[in-house]
Amino acid sequence: MMIFQKPKKTVSQPEWHEDLIREVLLKLPVKSLLRFKQVSKAWLQMVTSKAFISDHYSVARNRQSHPSFFVIRNPIYNKYRAVNVITQISMDASGIRTDKNIPLRFIGRCRERYTFPVFFPMGFGLYCIFELLSQTVVLWNLGTRKFEVLPLSPYRDRANPEQDPSFCFAHVDNEFSYKVGLLSVRRYSENKNSVLVQRLQLYSSSSGSWKVIQIPEGSVVGYYMADGVNLNGKYHILSTDSKNQEHDYNHGGFEEENDNNYIYDYHIMTFNYASEVFGRIEVPDPPQIIGRYNLMDKSFLISNDGILLCLVIPWVNEDVNNEMFLDMWVMHDYGAKESWSKEHTIGPISNNMHGLGYSKSVRGFFLQDSDSQLYLFKCASSAAERIILHHLNFEMTNVQVIELTTESLIPIKGTRRSGLN
Repeated sequence: MMIFQKPKKTVSQPEWHEDLIREVLLKLPVKSLLRFKQVSKAWLQMVTSKAFISDHYSVARNRQSHPSFFVIRNPIYNKYRAVNVITQISMDASGIRTDKNIPLRFIGRCRERYTFPVFFPMGFGLYCIFELLSQTVVLWNLGTRKFEVLPLSPYRDRANPEQDPSFCFAHVDNEFSYKVGLLSVRRYSENKNSVLVQRLQLYSSSSGSWKVIQIPEGSVVGYYMADGVNLNGKYHILSTDSKNQEHDYNHGGFEEENDNNYIYDYHIMTFNYASEVFGRIEVPDPPQIIGRYNLMDKSFLISNDGILLCLVIPWVNEDVNNEMFLDMWVMHDYGAKESWSKEHTIGPISNNMHGLGYSKSVRGFFLQDSDSQLYLFKCASSAAERIILHHLNFEMTNVQVIELTTESLIPIKGTRRSGLN
């Protein structure tokens, strides 16, 4: 007689539904997803799709907790070389924490001159890095550690690039195409704080090429006004049309005249990335008070959580030891001058300090003094806290403070690791 044994019960592995897998992956950091792309073709297709990249970025933004920043310092000299350094700092309930220093290994010398890279956040976790002397533009994805060097503009000043300084800005849209702009300028007088904007060199990833767009005639951008901001698909930069009552600098009047001979029309010049058209937004009328001197040429723009446009106007109280203050103005209805309102004033602060930016997340201003030391001035306590960075045996020059944006999976053409580890 044959005895049949009962087959043993096997525990089958549950099959995960694709939607469930997607929900789990959306909550993972970029570093993990870069590894999980290799699990299967299905996972690779999912993680690299535009819809997943966009949704992952949105989820990560909503989950972001403590604010973090980049502090860019350059150059730091020693006997043989210069090192451009990014220091990442974070802020939480315990205070300011220095996380790490990140050397920019792929940016070095330009001929016999040291480089001065400038960063501009372009959205979706991407940064645009502009090197002044060579006029090289690099796109960098912090999350994937990939970078792309754009082709040089054929319209740049090849013979004397340092005589044709530029301000760089960039933007990436929901389709992950991007545009990069270089505002090329030249001086119109011996006054080193003023330059005449000439043209915009614009690169588009869609065409893979550069073109030139003329700037509205007479628009002038001062060096202290050269920090712009992206908002509503536009670039914004503080500008002025200055008319000399006795000499028109556009018609041979290059002599430096008494400042009282100029009429300054301060405004915000905008550039629409989609239509590639320039526009104008009016600035608030700062209060004229006896003993108060407004420093509009040292004002700067910021955005309030990427929703509202903000303008910071420094002013000096000449009646009390020339103490300096900062007024914070917010535009509540985009484009409407009457919607500007002054939110608060901070100060007095030392008149040897200048503002590097404002962060809504920490409700404070970043300031730098004449000794290149960095401070955070918190509006609530009216106290300046020094930010201690790693000592690098040299003065911190050309300091920038940029709020860290959420990391993303947006692909760029570069395949090498950027060296920014």
